[in-house]
Amino acid sequence: MKELKYIIITTALVLFASCMGKDYAEPNLDPEASPYGNNEITTDSLLTIKQLKNIALYKQVVANSANKGAVNTYAEIDKGYKIKGVVTGNDIQGNLYQEVSLQDSTGAILVCVAASGIYGYLPVGQEVLIDCKGLIIGGYGAQAELGGLYINSTTGVKSVGRMDRYTWQKHFKLIGSADASKAEALKTDFDLNSATSESYLEENAGKLMTIKRVVFRDANGKNVYAPNDGSADLVANCVNRQIKQYNSTTTISSNEIVVRTSTYADFANNVLPGDTINITGIFTRYRDTWQILMRTADDISKAQLAYFSEPFDTGMGDFTIENVKALPSGLNHVWAWASSAYGMKASAYVSGTSYETSSRLKSPAINLSSAKAATLHFMQVARYFSNAATELKVQVSTDGTTWKDLTISGYPDGASWDFLATTADLSAYCGKKTVYIGFLYNSTSSTAATWEIKNVTVE
Repeated sequence: MKELKYIIITTALVLFASCMGKDYAEPNLDPEASPYGNNEITTDSLLTIKQLKNIALYKQVVANSANKGAVNTYAEIDKGYKIKGVVTGNDIQGNLYQEVSLQDSTGAILVCVAASGIYGYLPVGQEVLIDCKGLIIGGYGAQAELGGLYINSTTGVKSVGRMDRYTWQKHFKLIGSADASKAEALKTDFDLNSATSESYLEENAGKLMTIKRVVFRDANGKNVYAPNDGSADLVANCVNRQIKQYNSTTTISSNEIVVRTSTYADFANNVLPGDTINITGIFTRYRDTWQILMRTADDISKAQLAYFSEPFDTGMGDFTIENVKALPSGLNHVWAWASSAYGMKASAYVSGTSYETSSRLKSPAINLSSAKAATLHFMQVARYFSNAATELKVQVSTDGTTWKDLTISGYPDGASWDFLATTADLSAYCGKKTVYIGFLYNSTSSTAATWEIKNVTVE
């Protein structure tokens, strides 16, 4: 009887399958079709992230969010704009809470979703196409965000917030497979000299960047990133840690840059590293303050210190002065240490007279025998010159006698006393055991510039 029963069941199954016929829906095996998101989204009306953020209304509401009490801090996107970008940060270790950072070659924006585990289908390096129509764009402290409408239950105030995960699933499409190198290619070095520039804040907020050669102010071998025991001030369940440059005793102002860590981050109780480090993360803004959000504990790396450094903060250090031309009568010196603020100063203008001269400020020997890449960095300001490229030369030598002019990133415009961060490529001298840097000042009886140099490093 059992055998007969099994035969009947098997026959029924065969008949049932045959009844499904040609109308049976085959499984979708399209490699481009993802089980996440909306595969029907197309690339029509595609904008760059910068173009979307620069639409007048959207730019205004984001800017308004920097002002306490502002009312117009969000707008609904009512046109079929699309944006495409690469995920550079997600919630994998809990420090970016219910949000991802999306970036393209023009800018970045935070995408806020009321869901956890987003990193599972939006890993770093995943390219995403977003249909923005119906979503909310706005700002929090002038940080641009894309999400849903948030209504404060106490005050009734409306702002940009997290969209629910069902809405989100309708508005994005995954493009290809995740490739972490795509995110790495978008990463840039943070320019500390531009930290307080409003244009720099606006253009770079939300981007993946690295700030190099800094030290945690509170690193003492015991303090952790984000304790929840009262030993550090909490702001919205986060701790803001200050940093300072490795060759400076001055802590970077907490009104300019902080490393912000949630007490819920997986690495919240990791001890702050005491080394000189590079910090990578999503550089968000809150008004005029940069808030660095590390994605994982691996966003900290030990920094390679400079092959050479002389800030000129207490004197001329081991630099020497070579007067290529003998000093004329009436001129006692060309180069002299001015102060910690101005570094080394060169001038051949005395009591209303310009003197013809040539004098070089020469570094001690720098060993680049182990260097694979090297860059000269220094700060400079200059005024009263006729042609900076010929009167104010930056040079290199391997014997201290024969000099070659370096191509530098640019000269001051001569219109102000603002220091300019300047660089020159020294890659051609990597592997050399002895390298000298020279700052050659030239003047005539009609033109005698003032040139100030400080913070000279080779890295």
